[in-house]
Amino acid sequence: MKDSQDEIFKAFIVALVQQTEPLPAAVQSEFNKIDETFTTIDIDRLTKLHPPLLVAYEEADIWLANHSNERSKGLDCVPDAEFENNNTTNIETDNSASDISDLTDLPKILTQIEAKIPPRGFQAFLGKILQAKDSVQASRDTILLSIADSFVHE
Repeated sequence: MKDSQDEIFKAFIVALVQQTEPLPAAVQSEFNKIDETFTTIDIDRLTKLHPPLLVAYEEADIWLANHSNERSKGLDCVPDAEFENNNTTNIETDNSASDISDLTDLPKILTQIEAKIPPRGFQAFLGKILQAKDSVQASRDTILLSIADSFVHE
């Protein structure tokens, strides 16, 4: 199944959040050249400009696809935390370079972001991040502000 536009944009935002350093100046410059009519083809091109971003994007895309599949199955398929902790056959690789310890609950974060963004609204959300001086920091700030705003309005 092919990813929807919003799924691609979400994976890209998640990949940006996982970057531990600002993007190289040449890569950031390419981000800033993207206008509001960008497409998934532009996102694909941007991920390939910076190998750590590409790796994080591919991992986020797979994770989001799996997470989406789990959510669509209903409550009976929620993973058992004890099983997850004791499962030694997990094939995921540790990516310590992608430490997002201040953003530990990705499913909750995504749920809160999705609640704030209207359908097909990820393009506008991502457009602001692409135009920032530091897209990595802007992705973190945008997500954290969305989360903080949701706590204020609860």
